[in-house]
Amino acid sequence: MKNANKRAKYTLEKQIEGLNALKGSLGDDFERAILLIKNRKGKIVVTGVGKSGFIGMKMAATLVSLGHTAHFMHPVEALHGDTGLVSDGDVIIAFSFSGKSPEINRIISYLKKTFTISVIAITGNCNSPLAEQSNTCILVPVTEEGCPLNLAPMASTTTSLVIADLIASALTSPDSFNKKNFAKFHPGGSLGLQLVQVSEVMLVGKDIPLVTEETPMTDVLNEMEDRERKGVAGVLDNNGRLVGIITDGDTRRFLIKNTTLTGKFAKDVMTRNPRTIPEGESIEKALNLMKEYKVTHLFVTNPSDELVGIVYLRTILDEYVI
Repeated sequence: MKNANKRAKYTLEKQIEGLNALKGSLGDDFERAILLIKNRKGKIVVTGVGKSGFIGMKMAATLVSLGHTAHFMHPVEALHGDTGLVSDGDVIIAFSFSGKSPEINRIISYLKKTFTISVIAITGNCNSPLAEQSNTCILVPVTEEGCPLNLAPMASTTTSLVIADLIASALTSPDSFNKKNFAKFHPGGSLGLQLVQVSEVMLVGKDIPLVTEETPMTDVLNEMEDRERKGVAGVLDNNGRLVGIITDGDTRRFLIKNTTLTGKFAKDVMTRNPRTIPEGESIEKALNLMKEYKVTHLFVTNPSDELVGIVYLRTILDEYVI
């Protein structure tokens, strides 16, 4: 066990050494790479083979999630038809730690002859065949992998992955790409729940089931039935303020005590002080409040505390959870 811990710490040490050395790689070549990507006319196409291919896949996925048009292209598949991904004006980002991978160099050579493209090499050897074919070379400054045999890619893939993230970070300005933009590309899962606002899923205007305090209960039931059969209606006072709510449960409980709704009005049946949520809150917050309050809907208010919508549990579950 001591030997296992020793090997693990040795690997960690080499990973850290690679990342510390990376600071020196963020010079003119890195800046040229960023300018090439920013000024491109087409897409970002990332390529790599073996472990470097997995790093390339992750980079393309990160770029796409941040609003950039990017694709991963496997170099071998590209030689058999996938060059259809590439067009004039694209920037190719090629990962190869040795810079000598025949698959990478062959496809880069072909693409340069066929298309008007720019090439960015991310490699451990900026004097390699890949670097020679590229417009700029970002060095992966790793001399020891940290593998007990110094054979399996470890420190080099970690450092390459960090370079990919640094490029994505440098390309993405918070002035032009904010949380709302990010949410557009992450509608599902926990990110979607955190980033999508209640205002984006609420029903508004005539789709909000509303009655007044003086509305006869027969009309209230019709309103609850007509609004997509949600079984709920908000109650407004004479000033248009939300003062109550009537649900199917409220109606049943009233009938158990009073046996009839004849001659009754909304104010007689409603529950006062209905639960609300600000329109700027996340749908995750809405779900948590519904769970806490044991309700299936929340009325939505604006910063002036005015009623602007209603959000339903079923809508959130259907569109963002299930």
